[in-house]
Amino acid sequence: MADEQSIIIKRLNKCPHVAHGGAWKIAFADFMTATAAFFLMLWVLGGTNDEEMKAMAEFFRDPTVIESSPMSLVESKEAGRTSDAMIDMGGFKDSPKGQEGDEDGSGKAQEKAQMEAMKLELEQKIAESPTLKELKEQLKIDVTPNGLQVQILDDRKRPMFGSGVDLPKEYASKLLQEVGKVLSTTNNKISIAGHTDSSGYHDSSEYTNWELSADRANAARRLLLQGGVNPERIAQAVGMADTVPFDKENPYNPRNRRISIIVLNKEAEERLRSLSDAPKVEDLSKELLLTPN
Repeated sequence: MADEQSIIIKRLNKCPHVAHGGAWKIAFADFMTATAAFFLMLWVLGGTNDEEMKAMAEFFRDPTVIESSPMSLVESKEAGRTSDAMIDMGGFKDSPKGQEGDEDGSGKAQEKAQMEAMKLELEQKIAESPTLKELKEQLKIDVTPNGLQVQILDDRKRPMFGSGVDLPKEYASKLLQEVGKVLSTTNNKISIAGHTDSSGYHDSSEYTNWELSADRANAARRLLLQGGVNPERIAQAVGMADTVPFDKENPYNPRNRRISIIVLNKEAEERLRSLSDAPKVEDLSKELLLTPN
């Protein structure tokens, strides 16, 4: 029959259900790792101080400016330079200009240069004098974080002072006066400390290494003044006895008996002043008023 319609039967082959792939697990693991790293970073930043934060900020501006081992972060001597570039990215400091160490206007570089100049002058005076040249091995001159340190060490064959007294030998007096001539040019404060070894007096003696070291420090102070040091430049003359040995392994080493002279830089001077400053008079008056009779 012409009007009879054809019946078309479609048979679909249904595939069996298969398990989902594992790609989502990798993405989820990456997300969890990033989240853990983020919270770890927040925890670390919560325990850092302002100086460390500043150093880290400088590192991300320019990773080449960090001049330290990976174990420590220090303030860089070279800040980021992007604001001096042709395109100003904003938020960055200009590159420092002038001498290294003077970026903040503190004058540290100039102060250190003066210390180095005094060190060279002392070494030259010793080299030019036959008498002082013999004491070269007993003289230790260094530029330290506190300033220029001059240490005059004892020797078994050539002691600076007589045994148990504060009278310097003739060559020691000349050396201290020459040191005074060089240090007379500085406007910085000067600290003088006397040191002894651990060889003490009889237990019943009232004159101990404390008195001896203090007396020797004062003897050195007088000789520095004879060399030309302004008395107002002396910040302190103290006796340390045997509490700070030069040879920590052998407290009886004669080299532990020494005079240490330090031309203090500004930072060391401020630290010393903070330790020795007396309270203000008005503060004491308030305390007296509050104290019950």
